Amino acid sequence: MKKIINILLLLVSITTIAQIKGNQEIITKTFNTTNIENIKINFYAQVIIDQSKEESLTITTDANLFDYIDKEVVNGTLHLDQKEWIQPSENAKIVIGAPNIRKVESGTHDTTRIINLNNNYIQVLAPIGKIFMDGKTKELRIAAELATIDASSLVAENARVDIWSRGSAKVYVTNELDTKLSKDAKLKILNTPEKIKGDARKVIVHSKKKTKDDQVKYIKFEIKNNSLTRNQFFVIGPKPDGSKFSYGFPMMPQATRKENWTTGTKVYKVSMLGKRKLLITIKEEDEDKTVALF
Repeated sequence: MKKIINILLLLVSITTIAQIKGNQEIITKTFNTTNIENIKINFYAQVIIDQSKEESLTITTDANLFDYIDKEVVNGTLHLDQKEWIQPSENAKIVIGAPNIRKVESGTHDTTRIINLNNNYIQVLAPIGKIFMDGKTKELRIAAELATIDASSLVAENARVDIWSRGSAKVYVTNELDTKLSKDAKLKILNTPEKIKGDARKVIVHSKKKTKDDQVKYIKFEIKNNSLTRNQFFVIGPKPDGSKFSYGFPMMPQATRKENWTTGTKVYKVSMLGKRKLLITIKEEDEDKTVALF
């Protein structure tokens, strides 16, 4: 017994020595990246993947830990991992600009946000972790085990959802939803797709039926970023048929852009951490005017 205790103490001692702790000097570094289509996350951090940003990688963590973080891009895949066992003094933050993103794999229990999507295809593979998605896509693929995936703010034309354990997902699908679910899986459908295939027919689904709203109408106007900084925005609005549209976009300081949105459309400012702050709600009297965002 004494020998076993000594061995355990030795292992603990070796482990403690091997661990590299953060020096509490929090800094931010930006790295050049190219051709990112896939991202594999095996490093504990708050990760934001922004399709609307130019290709880039920004990491905020302890100054002495950067050399121990794997951030290599191989054949279009960005690998986020740790080369040595490190312990940041606070949760690391990573922001990735990925205009060509197609696939995200989550291998940690931390939170990943995939924002401002506007593409033809996006796939999420998440055995564990929390994933939040927004924007729009033609094809959404979700594969989860124990993860929680909230794609309720992502308008997908078609989706395939596979959950093979106690994972959960929320989706908003306009055309066809195909599913394969375990008996312990949870799936919440935020609207009524044109077609539902697979196991989703067997589970209790909370659906919001599309109801036409005759009071919603499209109007033309301009919006202006009347601040002195470049900002990232997210818009979500109703359609007359009861469905929604949403997407993200950047604007330079003092820039204007023409829009043709519906009344009731909301515009949010998006922070570096992906948090949204409501700025304006479009009203009928905004037609043919320039609407300041701030």
